[in-house]
Amino acid sequence: MDQKLFYYVTNWDDASLYTRALETMEIPYSLEAPGDTLPLHEGELAIVFSHLRMRQYKAVRELIHLPEEPYPEH
Repeated sequence: MDQKLFYYVTNWDDASLYTRALETMEIPYSLEAPGDTLPLHEGELAIVFSHLRMRQYKAVRELIHLPEEPYPEH
């Protein structure tokens, strides 16, 4: 994945629904679990995105109604 820019924190069940939709829309993403770079709690996953085209970004925003977080720089 290119440079990670932003992410959404969700639970495992909702992450499954979101990722299936993202795959159908052919929008690239990655998943991170607790213990990785991000401050996640048990039972949470982060759906991480790099640069998206405006159409893709709009589709993600319409799909995932959660606060968007900037990915920390390292």
